[in-house]
Amino acid sequence: MKILAVDTAEQGCSIALVDDGIPVCERYGAGLKNHAVTFLPLVEKMLVEDAEQTLDELDGFVVSRGPGSFTGLRIGLSMVKALALATGKPVAGISSLDGLAWRMSHSTLPVCAMLDARRGEVYCALYQFKNGVLISKGEEVVVPPEGALALAGEAALFVGSGALAHARHITRELGDGAVFAPGFQNYVSAPALAHVFFHDPPGYLRDPAALVPVYLRRSDAEINYGKGK
Repeated sequence: MKILAVDTAEQGCSIALVDDGIPVCERYGAGLKNHAVTFLPLVEKMLVEDAEQTLDELDGFVVSRGPGSFTGLRIGLSMVKALALATGKPVAGISSLDGLAWRMSHSTLPVCAMLDARRGEVYCALYQFKNGVLISKGEEVVVPPEGALALAGEAALFVGSGALAHARHITRELGDGAVFAPGFQNYVSAPALAHVFFHDPPGYLRDPAALVPVYLRRSDAEINYGKGK
């Protein structure tokens, strides 16, 4: 089964062609602020130049459903749903936090996946793996860094843009109990999203329109609108 996996939860864009759980090729662009302009050319280059495949040869799509950037998620989901509708292929949504945590699936420590939510908050969830198998996953929440530390306990492996943004605070509070992922593993990985799909299938949504983003909190526009009332 050939899957095109896509993540646009943050500024970067990660895409990968995965065949029965094995990555065939992957492209990543950091700091791509205008996903609407860069997404389709990136997909075309990867499929045509790297894999010599067409969209019609795919069996389906996997996309990060959030949490993350409101704009990035909307664009990524809209693009993938459009491709799914155009090709008649099914699509599945995977948590952005899963796309971080599963990169750390052989950690013996609890894994605290954190995305920078701005405004002094992080999107996070706590995972426990054993020998690469997910044992438990906590609720996905948006909290201040202190809230993430309360979830993590006395020791954890921290990964993601939220961990980078609040590394000093985390280290100050936990000391040697704080372990951080290496820099190259702190972005949501499209192959990791596909891995979750193949190993813990959430099931395809036959109707791509049913796929909706998970934001965890209201957008700035909604918050500011409420203040004006």
